[in-house]
Formats: sequence, structure tokens, C-alpha cells
Amino acid sequence: MKRIVIYHSSTGFTKRYAEWIAKELHCEAKALKKVSAKELAEQDRVIFGGWIMGNMIMGLNKIKKYGVKNLIIFAVGSNQPLDEVKEAIQNTNQLGSQSFFYMQGGIQFEKLGFIKRKMLGMVRNTIAKKEVKTPSDEYMLKALSGSFDALDQTQINALIDFVA
Repeated sequence: MKRIVIYHSSTGFTKRYAEWIAKELHCEAKALKKVSAKELAEQDRVIFGGWIMGNMIMGLNKIKKYGVKNLIIFAVGSNQPLDEVKEAIQNTNQLGSQSFFYMQGGIQFEKLGFIKRKMLGMVRNTIAKKEVKTPSDEYMLKALSGSFDALDQTQINALIDFVA
């Protein structure tokens, strides 16, 4: 079976998960910007990973435009891997019954540009003003206070089991 892991990464968290997945599945991990539609069409299975911004999976629209068959999606974000987080991402990206996995990454403010840092500051301020905060809101308030790395290689296990 020919398969490939494609990723769209901003600060490196998604790339590291993609590399771990590719190693476990004995296939190649490749950046979205370096893959062609022809190359994807030759695959029996494509595993795509993108980072999260505002519950949107970055790069997902591009991979969908390629018309990939047998697509498995994973997303990497700074929030905890809670059911409410996964559901919000699935709904925002209109994934329906699409095979989807969420993995916690982190935040590296020092690798973010000015606009992204400002946007995260606005998110933090919006959450702080909420009168009633969900557990996810409380977590994000703490998480947006500084850089952190929550990568955990065991988070790929469910995806690997699904593919294998």
C-alpha cells in the first residue's frame, strides 16, 4: 500500500507529529508546499496534518482541492485533546464522518510573527472577559501566557492503530 504523510506546519509541532507518524507507518513525510497533485493521486492513502487557528485546520482547503481519496486528517493545536475541542474543530471544518484525529502541540511565541502574536493576545483577552468559562477556556488562558511544548508521541497511537 502506497501512503504518504503530508503536513502544514507553522512552528514545527505538526511537522514533528508528521515525522513520527511517517516513521511508524514506514512512509515519507512531506510538507504540503512540496507535494504535487500527481504525487498525491498515486497514493493509496494520504494522511494530512495541519495546525489549528480559530478551530480552522490550516492547509486543509488546499489538500481538499487536490481531490485526495482515502484521506485521513490530523490537527495539531495548543488546546487539550478534549472531546469539546475535537468536536469544535470537526464542525468548523465541516469534516462530517471524515477520519479525524487531534493532537496537542504547543505555542512558541518566539517563532510567531507579529500578527499571529497579536491575534493570540486578542483571543486571550476575549477569553479573560467571559463571565462563564469552560475548562477549555481556563486551560487556554494559562496556555496563552507563554510558550510551551505539550508534544507527546503517544498521541499518534490512535491514528497509527486506525491506519494499520
